Formats: sequence, C-alpha cells, structure tokens
Amino acid sequence: MGRRRGIYEIEVIGMPLHCTLCGGTTFFHREVYIDLEQTAKDIPNQLTLQSFACEVCSTTQLIQEQSHHDEPNIVYIEVDS
Repeated sequence: MGRRRGIYEIEVIGMPLHCTLCGGTTFFHREVYIDLEQTAKDIPNQLTLQSFACEVCSTTQLIQEQSHHDEPNIVYIEVDS
C-alpha cells in the first residue's frame, strides 16, 4: 500500500478512531516501516504500521493493519483531498 493523500475518517475494527488528545476525528495518513532484529524464524524482518496524525492537533497514533477473513481491521473514509 502506498501513501494515501488526503484527509480521512478512520474506523478500526468497526469503531471510529478519535484523537487521544483533542478528540478529533479526521487524520492524515502515512505508512511507517520498522526494521526488526530477527530473534526467531516466525518473526518478520519488517513491521509496517499505519500512522494517523490528527488534522487538528497533529497527535499521531500507530496501528498495525491486519485482516481477518479478508476483512481489513482499518477502514479509510476520505473526507477531503
């Protein structure tokens, strides 16, 4: 997945995401890649997190995107571009 440009409302596991500081509901999106030191064979070399920065106060929340039965845990609703 590439960078999504624009402003989004985000749902995580069917619940709207709110800023933990100001309660805002619109976010800028960015993907963050973290290299991991492999200690076991079942651990991936890289962790990809979705970074959501509040449009109002810029507080950032990181969430790992996963899917369950082909349903993603994160839904992006574009509100502005």
